[in-house]
Amino acid sequence: MDKEFHKGSSNHEPLSCVDMHTVGMPTRIVLSGYPNISGTLLEQRTQAKLHHDHIRTRLLQEPRGHSGMYGAVLRPDTEHTRSGEAHMGVLYLHGEGYSNMCGHATIAVCRLLVDLQDTAYFPRRHALIYSAETRSVRLVLHTPGGLVESDVPTIQDGTRSDPTRPVSFVAIPAFSLATDLSVGIPEPYRWPELGDRPGITFSLACASAVSCHVDVGELGFPPFGEAINISCLDFATRQLKAALNNSELVKAHLLAQNQNDTCVFGVMIEDKNTGSPAEGTNGAETGMYFFGDQHLDRSPTGSVVAARNALKYSRGELMVGESWTYHSVLTNRHGGEYGFVGKTLRLVETEVMRQNIKGVVVQVSGHAYYSGVNTYVIEKEDVVGQNGFLLEHLNRKGSK
Repeated sequence: MDKEFHKGSSNHEPLSCVDMHTVGMPTRIVLSGYPNISGTLLEQRTQAKLHHDHIRTRLLQEPRGHSGMYGAVLRPDTEHTRSGEAHMGVLYLHGEGYSNMCGHATIAVCRLLVDLQDTAYFPRRHALIYSAETRSVRLVLHTPGGLVESDVPTIQDGTRSDPTRPVSFVAIPAFSLATDLSVGIPEPYRWPELGDRPGITFSLACASAVSCHVDVGELGFPPFGEAINISCLDFATRQLKAALNNSELVKAHLLAQNQNDTCVFGVMIEDKNTGSPAEGTNGAETGMYFFGDQHLDRSPTGSVVAARNALKYSRGELMVGESWTYHSVLTNRHGGEYGFVGKTLRLVETEVMRQNIKGVVVQVSGHAYYSGVNTYVIEKEDVVGQNGFLLEHLNRKGSK
């Protein structure tokens, strides 16, 4: 089925995409067919939000996707690609909107770009820097969160990626905002497993978004073993996030740290006693990250790896130059060989810092794989699939 087939059936330009997954978490990468947008990368994102958001929902929601689908749109023309500071720009999409940064999608996009030989899609492919010593290619992405340096392992002369070795990228600075805070959980926000306990203890960190970090036992659940009740964990984290985002204590604490965003975006449930450390790392743990409208990351969550390293540094558990292995429940089920590794490279202080809180710059490493190459169309007569839908949202006010 090629573009000739689609000409008579589609009322828009077909969207050509490469589907990848980063140890289970999908990324649908748009190569061509996206409407023309221009200007700086942030201006392009604004245009996408205002004028082309139906493309996001078409691609990521049902019937072509699902509530956990993630996406990326390649933007070869940005202010930083024009200046030569970046090789490619990218917009990150998810079920609810657009994000500044996404670790698992970055790993997938960087591997694809090394394999992408067609200069129509990747005009600056020739500018990639190959190292014969490390058999890898250095690549710089321009993301809405800033410039992201990556290192993609290759075979032979750098013309193809090597799937046996992990892709790594340097995450934007991450900050520990609070460790071991305690907050009461009032009645509207409680969940059954909490029992009679009045509240919980948790930590807050920021790596492009504010995340809550809480031990699985603190929520009232057993360690991550063979039987994991995802629906109950989903409900508990939904309730917890609502409680935190309605807590004056949490809001005041985030404001005190000069955070522009005083809302908790996601909850990372941590089991620090489960998981095998990768070679050369100081230890391992397993996590489940519920973010946004209760999307569950199948991967160990790249950006939050940086946040977790920031918390470990603030506690004195992980120093500069040291690494930690982070697993998802999926990587544990497959022998524990494909967890993400977070290595703290250096410390950083920025204008958002207060009270001598230091941020960390973390290198995140992980594996991404190809799932398929697809062309997506919308038939003129297709009312149901025109703009996408999520079945679980149909009972919400305003849903179509």
